[in-house]
Amino acid sequence: MIVCSCNVFSDAEIRTVVANCAGRPRTSRVYASLGCAAQCGRCAHTVNAIIDETCAAPVSRTGARSIKH
Repeated sequence: MIVCSCNVFSDAEIRTVVANCAGRPRTSRVYASLGCAAQCGRCAHTVNAIIDETCAAPVSRTGARSIKH
């Protein structure tokens, strides 16, 4: 699902960025990793919710987070 209409990125892209970060990334780091910055800001709440959800996912023995889509 498209999360940001200004920069056109999806929830799957956010989850990938978060999964590749050590620890919980800041919202600005997620935007930067996607090659953009917040524009109107309407998506920031959703980006933060996806970060929280992804960081709360259990980590497997291989170190990968279990991500729900």
